[in-house]
Amino acid sequence: MLSSTATLGQEQSFYFLVSVMTINNPGDFKKILDLRSLSYSERQLIIVLPDEVVATARRPVINPNPGENLSDWKSIAARIAKASLSFNVIGVGMELTTDAINAWAAARESGLNLLQISRTEAKALTFPPGHPREQAIYVAHPALPSVYYTTATFHRMAFEHKFSEAILLLMSLGANKITVEHVRGWSREFAAKMSTSLDSIEVTADAGHSAKSASTHLFEATLNNPQAPVLPLDLVWYPHEPTWQAVAQGRMKFGLSQFSLTVNYEDDFGINAGLKMRVQKAGLDLGGTFEDHTATTWKIHGDFAPMN
Repeated sequence: MLSSTATLGQEQSFYFLVSVMTINNPGDFKKILDLRSLSYSERQLIIVLPDEVVATARRPVINPNPGENLSDWKSIAARIAKASLSFNVIGVGMELTTDAINAWAAARESGLNLLQISRTEAKALTFPPGHPREQAIYVAHPALPSVYYTTATFHRMAFEHKFSEAILLLMSLGANKITVEHVRGWSREFAAKMSTSLDSIEVTADAGHSAKSASTHLFEATLNNPQAPVLPLDLVWYPHEPTWQAVAQGRMKFGLSQFSLTVNYEDDFGINAGLKMRVQKAGLDLGGTFEDHTATTWKIHGDFAPMN
Protein backbone atom coordinates (compact mmCIF):
# COMPACT_ATOMS: atom_id res chain seq x y z
CA MET A 1 0.00 0.00 0.00
CA LEU A 2 1.36 3.41 -0.95
CA SER A 3 0.97 6.52 1.16
CA SER A 4 2.10 10.15 0.96
CA THR A 5 5.17 11.15 2.93
CA ALA A 6 3.13 13.95 4.47
CA THR A 7 1.39 11.36 6.67
CA LEU A 8 4.57 9.93 8.14
CA GLY A 9 5.90 10.87 11.55
CA GLN A 10 9.47 10.97 12.82
CA GLU A 11 8.95 7.76 14.74
CA GLN A 12 8.65 5.85 11.46
CA SER A 13 11.53 4.69 9.30
CA PHE A 14 13.38 7.36 7.34
CA TYR A 15 13.37 5.51 3.98
CA PHE A 16 10.52 7.74 2.80
CA LEU A 17 13.05 10.57 2.40
CA VAL A 18 14.46 8.80 -0.66
CA SER A 19 11.17 8.81 -2.51
CA VAL A 20 8.03 10.91 -2.55
CA MET A 21 6.03 7.70 -2.14
CA THR A 22 6.60 5.02 0.49
CA ILE A 23 5.92 1.33 0.79
CA ASN A 24 4.44 0.39 4.13
CA ASN A 25 4.54 -3.37 3.56
CA PRO A 26 8.16 -4.59 3.67
CA GLY A 27 7.26 -7.34 1.24
CA ASP A 28 6.27 -4.76 -1.38
CA PHE A 29 9.62 -3.01 -1.63
CA LYS A 30 10.05 -4.12 -5.27
CA LYS A 31 6.73 -2.65 -6.37
CA ILE A 32 7.04 -0.44 -9.47
CA LEU A 33 6.43 3.25 -8.83
CA ASP A 34 3.75 4.71 -11.12
CA LEU A 35 5.09 8.14 -12.08
CA ARG A 36 1.77 9.10 -13.65
CA SER A 37 0.19 9.09 -10.20
CA LEU A 38 2.59 11.80 -9.02
CA SER A 39 2.34 15.54 -9.51
CA TYR A 40 4.79 17.19 -11.92
CA SER A 41 6.82 18.69 -9.09
CA GLU A 42 7.21 15.26 -7.47
CA ARG A 43 8.42 13.52 -10.63
CA GLN A 44 10.07 16.43 -12.47
CA LEU A 45 13.66 15.53 -11.56
CA ILE A 46 14.79 11.91 -11.51
CA ILE A 47 17.98 9.91 -11.27
CA VAL A 48 18.14 6.31 -12.54
CA LEU A 49 19.98 3.82 -10.30
CA PRO A 50 20.30 0.03 -10.10
CA ASP A 51 17.16 -1.74 -8.90
CA GLU A 52 18.92 -3.05 -5.82
CA VAL A 53 20.05 0.41 -4.73
CA VAL A 54 16.57 1.87 -5.08
CA ALA A 55 14.96 -1.11 -3.36
CA THR A 56 17.45 -0.79 -0.50
CA ALA A 57 16.78 2.89 -0.07
CA ARG A 58 13.01 2.43 -0.09
CA ARG A 59 12.88 -0.52 2.25
CA PRO A 60 11.81 0.36 5.83
CA VAL A 61 14.22 -1.20 8.29
CA ILE A 62 15.69 1.36 10.67
CA ASN A 63 14.06 3.96 12.84
CA PRO A 64 15.86 7.27 13.28
CA ASN A 65 17.52 7.96 16.61
CA PRO A 66 15.49 10.06 19.06
CA GLY A 67 15.97 13.72 18.29
CA GLU A 68 17.77 13.06 14.99
CA ASN A 69 17.45 15.89 12.47
CA LEU A 70 15.63 14.37 9.47
CA SER A 71 16.88 17.17 7.23
CA ASP A 72 20.52 16.13 7.81
CA TRP A 73 20.93 14.39 4.47
CA LYS A 74 24.56 13.33 5.06
CA SER A 75 23.55 11.53 8.23
CA ILE A 76 20.62 9.91 6.45
CA ALA A 77 22.88 8.78 3.59
CA ALA A 78 25.31 7.20 6.04
CA ARG A 79 22.44 5.43 7.81
CA ILE A 80 21.02 4.02 4.55
CA ALA A 81 24.47 2.90 3.38
CA LYS A 82 25.07 1.14 6.69
CA ALA A 83 21.65 -0.48 6.52
CA SER A 84 22.34 -1.80 3.03
CA LEU A 85 25.01 -4.10 4.45
CA SER A 86 22.23 -6.22 5.96
CA PHE A 87 20.00 -6.13 2.86
CA ASN A 88 22.10 -8.56 0.81
CA VAL A 89 22.20 -6.24 -2.20
CA ILE A 90 22.74 -8.64 -5.09
CA GLY A 91 24.89 -7.67 -8.06
CA VAL A 92 25.70 -4.16 -6.83
CA GLY A 93 28.89 -3.43 -4.94
CA MET A 94 28.82 -1.62 -1.64
CA GLU A 95 30.97 1.17 -3.10
CA LEU A 96 28.44 1.80 -5.88
CA THR A 97 25.59 1.71 -3.38
CA THR A 98 27.31 4.22 -1.11
CA ASP A 99 28.27 6.54 -3.98
CA ALA A 100 24.72 6.52 -5.35
CA ILE A 101 23.15 7.29 -1.99
CA ASN A 102 25.71 10.00 -1.22
CA ALA A 103 25.07 11.67 -4.60
CA TRP A 104 21.35 11.67 -3.94
CA ALA A 105 21.84 13.01 -0.42
CA ALA A 106 24.10 15.80 -1.70
CA ALA A 107 21.44 16.75 -4.24
CA ARG A 108 18.73 16.85 -1.58
CA GLU A 109 20.97 18.86 0.71
CA SER A 110 21.46 21.43 -2.05
CA GLY A 111 17.68 21.82 -2.44
CA LEU A 112 16.91 19.43 -5.30
CA ASN A 113 13.70 17.43 -5.01
CA LEU A 114 15.31 14.45 -6.71
CA LEU A 115 13.40 11.18 -7.13
CA GLN A 116 15.24 7.88 -7.39
CA ILE A 117 14.00 5.61 -10.20
CA SER A 118 15.10 2.02 -10.69
CA ARG A 119 16.36 0.71 -14.02
CA THR A 120 13.25 -1.44 -14.26
CA GLU A 121 10.99 1.59 -13.73
CA ALA A 122 13.02 3.54 -16.29
CA LYS A 123 12.10 1.00 -19.00
CA ALA A 124 8.60 2.47 -19.06
CA LEU A 125 10.00 5.95 -19.81
CA THR A 126 11.41 7.55 -22.96
CA PHE A 127 14.92 9.00 -22.80
CA PRO A 128 17.27 10.48 -25.41
CA PRO A 129 19.35 7.92 -27.37
CA GLY A 130 22.08 6.41 -25.21
CA HIS A 131 20.31 7.22 -21.96
CA PRO A 132 19.63 6.83 -19.09
CA ARG A 133 23.06 7.00 -17.49
CA GLU A 134 23.84 6.67 -13.81
CA GLN A 135 24.58 9.92 -11.95
CA ALA A 136 22.74 11.94 -14.62
CA ILE A 137 19.67 13.97 -13.71
CA TYR A 138 16.71 13.94 -16.09
CA VAL A 139 13.82 16.40 -16.37
CA ALA A 140 10.24 15.44 -17.19
CA HIS A 141 8.54 16.83 -20.28
CA PRO A 142 5.96 19.39 -19.08
CA ALA A 143 3.08 17.69 -20.91
CA LEU A 144 4.19 14.08 -21.56
CA PRO A 145 4.54 12.11 -18.31
CA SER A 146 6.61 9.31 -19.87
CA VAL A 147 9.20 11.51 -21.64
CA TYR A 148 12.39 12.70 -19.95
CA TYR A 149 15.16 14.93 -21.29
CA THR A 150 18.68 15.53 -20.02
CA THR A 151 18.89 18.60 -17.80
CA ALA A 152 21.35 20.18 -20.25
CA THR A 153 19.04 19.98 -23.28
CA PHE A 154 15.66 20.29 -21.58
CA HIS A 155 14.74 23.76 -22.87
CA ARG A 156 15.86 23.16 -26.45
CA MET A 157 14.02 19.83 -26.66
CA ALA A 158 10.83 21.13 -25.03
CA PHE A 159 10.65 24.16 -27.34
CA GLU A 160 11.44 22.06 -30.41
CA HIS A 161 8.68 19.62 -29.49
CA LYS A 162 6.17 22.45 -29.07
CA PHE A 163 7.15 24.08 -32.36
CA SER A 164 7.01 20.73 -34.18
CA GLU A 165 3.50 20.14 -32.85
CA ALA A 166 2.39 23.52 -34.18
CA ILE A 167 3.82 22.68 -37.63
CA LEU A 168 2.18 19.24 -37.60
CA LEU A 169 -1.13 20.83 -36.68
CA LEU A 170 -0.96 23.29 -39.58
CA MET A 171 0.06 20.67 -42.13
CA SER A 172 -2.74 18.36 -40.96
CA LEU A 173 -5.20 21.23 -41.41
CA GLY A 174 -4.07 21.62 -45.04
CA ALA A 175 -1.38 24.34 -45.00
CA ASN A 176 0.38 24.74 -48.36
CA LYS A 177 2.62 27.66 -47.39
CA ILE A 178 4.25 28.18 -44.01
CA THR A 179 6.44 31.10 -42.98
CA VAL A 180 8.17 31.29 -39.62
CA GLU A 181 9.20 34.67 -38.21
CA HIS A 182 11.34 35.38 -35.17
CA VAL A 183 9.78 37.78 -32.66
CA ARG A 184 12.08 37.35 -29.64
CA GLY A 185 14.42 34.87 -28.03
CA TRP A 186 16.07 32.00 -29.89
CA SER A 187 16.47 32.84 -33.56
CA ARG A 188 18.35 31.73 -36.67
CA GLU A 189 21.23 29.81 -35.10
CA PHE A 190 18.81 27.89 -32.92
CA ALA A 191 16.46 27.21 -35.85
CA ALA A 192 19.32 25.76 -37.89
CA LYS A 193 19.84 23.04 -35.27
CA MET A 194 16.22 21.98 -35.15
CA SER A 195 14.91 18.72 -36.56
CA THR A 196 11.25 19.28 -37.41
CA SER A 197 8.54 18.10 -39.76
CA LEU A 198 9.76 20.75 -42.22
CA ASP A 199 12.89 18.72 -42.93
CA SER A 200 11.16 16.59 -45.54
CA ILE A 201 9.63 19.42 -47.58
CA GLU A 202 10.88 22.29 -49.68
CA VAL A 203 12.27 25.02 -47.45
CA THR A 204 13.73 28.35 -48.54
CA ALA A 205 15.26 31.05 -46.35
CA ASP A 206 14.67 34.77 -46.83
CA ALA A 207 13.23 34.31 -50.31
CA GLY A 208 11.34 37.39 -51.50
CA HIS A 209 11.91 39.32 -48.27
CA SER A 210 13.42 42.75 -47.78
CA ALA A 211 16.65 43.16 -45.82
CA LYS A 212 14.65 44.44 -42.86
CA SER A 213 12.17 41.57 -42.81
CA ALA A 214 14.92 39.03 -43.51
CA SER A 215 16.37 39.76 -40.08
CA THR A 216 13.33 38.13 -38.50
CA HIS A 217 12.61 35.55 -41.22
CA LEU A 218 13.65 32.07 -40.06
CA PHE A 219 12.40 29.91 -42.89
CA GLU A 220 9.58 29.35 -45.33
CA ALA A 221 8.08 26.14 -46.67
CA THR A 222 5.91 25.42 -49.69
CA LEU A 223 3.89 22.20 -49.71
CA ASN A 224 1.84 20.32 -52.28
CA ASN A 225 -0.69 19.46 -49.63
CA PRO A 226 -3.89 17.67 -50.64
CA GLN A 227 -4.65 16.98 -46.98
CA ALA A 228 -8.32 17.24 -46.00
CA PRO A 229 -8.48 19.16 -42.70
CA VAL A 230 -8.07 16.84 -39.73
CA LEU A 231 -7.00 17.31 -36.13
CA PRO A 232 -3.94 15.13 -35.35
CA LEU A 233 -4.12 12.64 -32.53
CA ASP A 234 -2.07 12.85 -29.35
CA LEU A 235 -1.53 16.61 -29.31
CA VAL A 236 -0.17 17.64 -25.90
CA TRP A 237 0.43 21.41 -26.21
CA TYR A 238 -2.75 22.09 -28.20
CA PRO A 239 -5.18 21.79 -25.22
CA HIS A 240 -3.31 24.69 -23.55
CA GLU A 241 -3.23 26.99 -26.61
CA PRO A 242 -6.56 28.80 -27.26
CA THR A 243 -5.27 30.55 -30.40
CA TRP A 244 -4.19 27.24 -31.94
CA GLN A 245 -7.65 25.89 -31.18
CA ALA A 246 -9.26 28.92 -32.85
CA VAL A 247 -7.22 28.39 -36.01
CA ALA A 248 -8.16 24.71 -36.11
CA GLN A 249 -11.86 25.44 -35.62
CA GLY A 250 -11.75 28.21 -38.21
CA ARG A 251 -10.25 25.88 -40.78
CA MET A 252 -12.37 22.81 -40.10
CA LYS A 253 -15.73 24.52 -39.59
CA PHE A 254 -15.54 27.75 -41.55
CA GLY A 255 -13.04 27.19 -44.35
CA LEU A 256 -10.30 29.51 -43.06
CA SER A 257 -7.87 30.22 -45.92
CA GLN A 258 -5.05 31.97 -44.09
CA PHE A 259 -3.59 31.51 -40.63
CA SER A 260 -1.36 33.20 -38.09
CA LEU A 261 -0.42 31.71 -34.74
CA THR A 262 2.44 32.04 -32.28
CA VAL A 263 4.64 29.56 -30.45
CA ASN A 264 5.50 30.99 -27.04
CA TYR A 265 8.02 29.50 -24.64
CA GLU A 266 8.17 31.57 -21.46
CA ASP A 267 8.24 29.28 -18.40
CA ASP A 268 11.64 27.95 -17.34
CA PHE A 269 9.94 25.25 -15.21
CA GLY A 270 12.62 25.81 -12.58
CA ILE A 271 15.36 24.52 -14.91
CA ASN A 272 17.77 27.44 -14.71
CA ALA A 273 21.26 28.52 -13.68
CA GLY A 274 20.43 28.02 -10.01
CA LEU A 275 19.49 24.38 -10.58
CA LYS A 276 22.61 23.91 -12.71
CA MET A 277 24.80 25.07 -9.81
CA ARG A 278 23.07 22.74 -7.34
CA VAL A 279 23.48 19.76 -9.68
CA GLN A 280 27.16 20.48 -10.16
CA LYS A 281 27.66 21.02 -6.43
CA ALA A 282 26.18 17.59 -5.79
CA GLY A 283 28.65 16.07 -8.27
CA LEU A 284 25.90 14.87 -10.60
CA ASP A 285 25.75 14.96 -14.40
CA LEU A 286 23.75 17.50 -16.42
CA GLY A 287 23.90 15.29 -19.52
CA GLY A 288 25.88 17.73 -21.66
CA THR A 289 26.54 21.44 -21.97
CA PHE A 290 23.73 23.25 -20.18
CA GLU A 291 21.49 25.40 -22.37
CA ASP A 292 19.72 27.99 -20.25
CA HIS A 293 16.15 29.13 -20.74
CA THR A 294 15.42 31.95 -23.19
CA ALA A 295 11.93 33.43 -23.39
CA THR A 296 11.03 32.88 -27.05
CA THR A 297 8.21 33.77 -29.40
CA TRP A 298 8.01 32.61 -33.01
CA LYS A 299 5.17 33.60 -35.32
CA ILE A 300 3.90 31.14 -37.91
CA HIS A 301 1.68 32.39 -40.73
CA GLY A 302 0.70 31.29 -44.21
CA ASP A 303 -2.03 29.88 -46.42
CA PHE A 304 -4.24 26.83 -46.39
CA ALA A 305 -4.91 24.96 -49.63
CA PRO A 306 -8.34 25.63 -51.20
CA MET A 307 -10.98 23.29 -49.83
CA ASN A 308 -12.85 21.09 -52.28
